[in-house]
This record gives sequence, C-alpha cells and structure tokens, in this order.
Amino acid sequence: MRVAVFNGAGNPITIEDMEDDPLGPGEVRLEIGRCGVCGSDISFTSGTAFDYATGSRMGHESAGTVIEVGPDVAALKLGDRVSVLPRGYCGECTSCRMGRPLFCETGPAHMGGFGERMVITEQAGFRFPDSVSMAEGALVEPIACGRRAFRMGRLQKGDSVLIIGAGSMGLAAVYWARQLGAGRIVVATRTRARHEIALAMGADAAVVMSQDDPDALKRALPTPPDLVVEATGKVGMLQLAAGNVRTGGGVVSLGMCVHADPVIPAMNAFQEISMFFPVAYAPEDFEATIRAFDAGTIRPGAMVSETADLDRLPTLIEEMRGPSNHLKVQIVPQAG
Repeated sequence: MRVAVFNGAGNPITIEDMEDDPLGPGEVRLEIGRCGVCGSDISFTSGTAFDYATGSRMGHESAGTVIEVGPDVAALKLGDRVSVLPRGYCGECTSCRMGRPLFCETGPAHMGGFGERMVITEQAGFRFPDSVSMAEGALVEPIACGRRAFRMGRLQKGDSVLIIGAGSMGLAAVYWARQLGAGRIVVATRTRARHEIALAMGADAAVVMSQDDPDALKRALPTPPDLVVEATGKVGMLQLAAGNVRTGGGVVSLGMCVHADPVIPAMNAFQEISMFFPVAYAPEDFEATIRAFDAGTIRPGAMVSETADLDRLPTLIEEMRGPSNHLKVQIVPQAG
C-alpha cells in the first residue's frame, strides 16, 4: 500500500510503498476514503518540540470502509463506514476512565490516514450512517474537538461566544456552539475570506478585527461575551482573547499554539478569568458529532475547500505553511 511518511523537519514528506499491516484480534482493516489535512500536520512537522517522530506515518482525520475483519471483532462488519479515533484505548486505565483516551496507557496510535489502507482496533472505529458522506465522516475528528472544548469550558445555553479565527478549529467551535444552544455567536478574523462559511456553520455575525475599524467587534457584541475561543494558534492571541471576555468569563485555547504565548496574570486575575486548554475529544464526542451530522441541521461538508490525491500531499503541506486560501483539504488516497 502507499502511505505518507514524515522524514524530519526540513526533509520532504514522501509517499512510500509498504506492506499492509497484519490483522490481529479485535482489529479491522480499512480502505481509507478521505483523510483531512489538520493544522497539526503543518505545525507538528515544522521543527518544534511537538514534531511527529521521524519515520511516522501521517494522517489522523480519517474515514474509511471496513474491508477485512480480524478474530474477536464483535461490533464492526465488512462494508461498515467508520470515522477513526486516532488513538486506540483500553477503557480501563485512569486516563480512559476520565474520558481522555488520547492519554491511554496501552492503546495504539492510529495514524496513516494519508494512505490507502490502515488497521485499527474496532473500538476506534465509529460507524456513521448513509446520511453522512465519506467527506463528513472525515470531519468527525476535527469537529468533535469543538464539543470537547465547550464541555471543558462549561458552555451554558444562552451564553454569548466570541470565536477568534475561522480555520478548522474555529469552525468546529462555531458548529458546536450552535448545536449546544449558545446565544449570540460572533466570529472575528483578519480578513473576510471565510465569513460566509462561518455564517453557514452557525455564526450570527462575522467581523474583521483591524486597526482600520476598531469598533467592529463592539458593534457585533455590544457587551463582552461569556466565552472566548482562541482558534488561531498564533502568538499573542491568548491575551487578546482574555482582553475581550466579560469579568468572570472563560477563555478556551483551541488553537494549539506550539510557541511560548505570554499572558498577563494580574490583568486576568482582576477579571477572574478562567482559562481552559482542551485537547482532542472523548468517544462520546465522536458519537455525538455523528448524531449531529445525521440530524442534518447544518451540513459541515461546506468546510471542505479542496480534495486532492495522495501524490499532491507533500506539496500541499508546504503550501499551507505560509499564507494560503486552503481551509479544509481532504486527501482521497484511492484517487489517481
């Protein structure tokens, strides 16, 4: 099979031919239908302490079809279409019991979605119905992050929400803020390029935060919001978020900045701000996201700005390291 491999920062990502992994008890083999390019695929291949290990297979926003079933598999069958939780989990260790399978002490990582096939443990495959497309199936992973973020941030029905940034994480936050019954939802960006999609995903308003119009945000949100979601991952945005939330409000860091990002503790203390740093999701967030997609009130497939075949992936990732118009690119490994 062909699969994308990270060869260390500064070296080209390569598409390599490898033997298919053996299939063990409790495992299934998938033919990958779609795999999204995540912001972490850019930031974790850029020479930071958070980089993937050299030689790692890449791709974790995966969806595919079960084409082979190993011994002792009970829940999945041939032909099932599943979204992949990128970490297998035992369900018994302390992290699993706390709803944090990403930190499971024994579960295997399920990377390799930028490939033709992959093997996963059956509990990491979440079946989605015919009403959900394969493209939407590959969006379950990023959008589930938004639900986890608001569970940690303690969003209440009717809360006003400001979301800074309209990339994948910003739009995941918009989607779940609307699904969970938030009040007014406003998105703030550097440009207008993604305002239409933010509104389609459930925002009430989208504004450009700039020195040319410093009052734009105040017009959209006359009173400071209950929650601010920082979804850009850029240095300086965390304190900007804190400066725009109400006294006693919350800031959710969803941008996964990989550099030091200073905040001013005294300023935030005088507002009694709570800050939350969620990562990923729990199985219940995957399940709830699939149910929400099935209900169909908002079709998240509008996030997908482009599809590409596997051979284009290395060039795409380099393009996305700088300013670009790409939003959610999905790789179709079987294409070409």
